[in-house]
Amino acid sequence: MTQKILIFRRGSIGDAVVSLPALLAIHNQYPTAELRILTNAPVMGSAAAMSALLGHADLITDYFVLPPGGGGLSTLLETRAAIKSWSPDKLIYLSEPSHAPSLIKEYLFFKFCGIEVLDSLPFGKSLCEYLPEGDKIWESESARLLRAIELPWPNTVELSFSEAEKNQALTLISEAFNSVPFVAFSIGGKLPDKDWGNNNWSVVLKALSNAQPNLGLLLIGAEDEAERTQGLSQEWQGPVLNLCGKTNPRISTLVMENAKFFLGHDSGPMHLAALIGTPCVALFSARAKPGVWFPFGDNHSIFYPWEMAD
Repeated sequence: MTQKILIFRRGSIGDAVVSLPALLAIHNQYPTAELRILTNAPVMGSAAAMSALLGHADLITDYFVLPPGGGGLSTLLETRAAIKSWSPDKLIYLSEPSHAPSLIKEYLFFKFCGIEVLDSLPFGKSLCEYLPEGDKIWESESARLLRAIELPWPNTVELSFSEAEKNQALTLISEAFNSVPFVAFSIGGKLPDKDWGNNNWSVVLKALSNAQPNLGLLLIGAEDEAERTQGLSQEWQGPVLNLCGKTNPRISTLVMENAKFFLGHDSGPMHLAALIGTPCVALFSARAKPGVWFPFGDNHSIFYPWEMAD
């Protein structure tokens, strides 16, 4: 009989990317198991759901989705009925730790769903904290998750894409840039304290375009960012392709593969660019400890308010 494993992970695109090493490690540990995810609809309405990136394929077969905050009683009962009907053998807690009262509620809900084995719930202090890795650098969320589930980092961290997806991305880039080098740009980051501001970005984009007048500019983001992002590129001299709200996260990832670099805030698009191997020039706020949400890899230029790191 096929083992059924329910994985609990809140969040949207960035959370999906940083969870990918742990998801792949779980898949490697249980190669014949059916994996489903219990998650939430994005808190920010314009953010893409986790399933939009991970899809329904060999890695994850299906999703149970709760509203932000868990929803009302009827929604919880409906979700509980769906989970109980599927009857998972175990649950793996793969989310950022909740505060104690919320964690207890989550535990009770999991038990109410009839799940007997609950793995990696962060009741211990060590699973709720990030370990220091050097001077003002902490372990990543990806590393904390792997530590929580006690599994090694997978040999490769990548998504599988279909030939149709690859061809769609290639067509978009070829028609817009016709072999001209390009950079990817996204304002991303839905929170005000992550936003560097229009004036700063306008100055940077103008200076970059003046230095490389033929360079192309690929704009990535949500639909509600399209107008603002287009406005920031008004003085760009090379070709511009605005895909904000026009491509799903998987195609957005692929179109950034051949970008010279990604420029933007700490955001979902930044994590997508890093996932596909594109160097990132990324701006961070002090909302999280340095290192926790930095992009995959070592070929990035990170701007962080180090004087605020504790």
